[in-house]
Amino acid sequence: MAISLSQLCENAERSYSMRLAAGSGGLENTVRWVHIVEDSEVPDFLHGNELIFTTGIAHRGNEWLKDFVVSLKAKGAVGLVINIGPYIASVPSPVIVYCEQNDFPLFTIPWTTRIVDISYDFCRRIIGNEKHESTIGEAFRAIIKTPDDLRKYSDFLSRAEFGEKSKYTVISVCVTSGGNNITRSAVQSTDMRIWRTIKCSNYHSTLFMQNGALIAVRQNCTDEEIDRFCSEIETITDNTERNVFIGISHKVNGLIAVGEAYEQADAAMLMAMLSEIPRAHYRELGIMKLVFAVKNRSVLREFVRENLGTLRRFDIERNADYCDTLKLYLTYNGSVSEAAEKAGVHRNTINLKMRAIKEILGKELDDNAKSSLILAFRIEEVLELYDKRSDF
Repeated sequence: MAISLSQLCENAERSYSMRLAAGSGGLENTVRWVHIVEDSEVPDFLHGNELIFTTGIAHRGNEWLKDFVVSLKAKGAVGLVINIGPYIASVPSPVIVYCEQNDFPLFTIPWTTRIVDISYDFCRRIIGNEKHESTIGEAFRAIIKTPDDLRKYSDFLSRAEFGEKSKYTVISVCVTSGGNNITRSAVQSTDMRIWRTIKCSNYHSTLFMQNGALIAVRQNCTDEEIDRFCSEIETITDNTERNVFIGISHKVNGLIAVGEAYEQADAAMLMAMLSEIPRAHYRELGIMKLVFAVKNRSVLREFVRENLGTLRRFDIERNADYCDTLKLYLTYNGSVSEAAEKAGVHRNTINLKMRAIKEILGKELDDNAKSSLILAFRIEEVLELYDKRSDF
């Protein structure tokens, strides 16, 4: 949840005589909190995206300011407010030049402005914005779960500038590490950058967590904006020990269809995980759309039992690996040579096992049988993901 620096400071000049001295290019950066810092050694408790106030009370002169500003920028602060008075009489020109060149907003307030008043006002507005964003997220969660509840939230969402007839795209993001879902912690460490990305759009968007995934609902977004957002997500969570999986829905018409778009994005994200690719569009899912559309998992499990149950039982009872062999054979479109190379065995081994598999299954592997078996293996993988999700 985030408010931009320009939004936070919208009326600050009139209310507090707070004036921008340099760095207007950074005004759209998002603000996490407000801190007063007097030590020239920028403290380690800064997490990034803080707006800093200083009076210079711990210093003589203003030669220290340039290094101070550079350190703030390095720590990820979004701007500096200097209280002009007995300790800092004026802002040195090198500081102004640096802030302008590096898009680091630099403000001044007169000594008569009480920092406690302006910081209290800013913190109150930051908290109020977070509550507002949380409420928007709750509204979208509600209409995703029960689309018929839209009438309860349509007025509120309209006031928040989410048009009832707008086009919406839903994006689902899951971050894993070592097979574990770490989406929440990954998002918490990068949420300001994610918010800054979606705030670049001319239309309103929102972010919230749902079923262990980060959900972005984007209004009237172009394909280019969606691609830019996904690329930013992949970049800010870039880590050799992490995997990022993104699912993208169709563009749907109106708030009433957001729940449908969420299901599409969720299915596409799961498909990305199955395929071990960074992102997938729902339009690319092919026949798997039918699998993800089946919400009764007992139906899916029954299909798997009908097609693979006999072979699974044989493997368990005889400590065999016929299911693995069959899956390889089907993956490589019936190529014995490729399956043997992947398994690291002689092609005759694959041929012998395939003859045994046909006997166990009691049928020849014609096109219909192959299609059913391929689908059964895919459904198994989907069911495994569903089971893992219960731990998210």
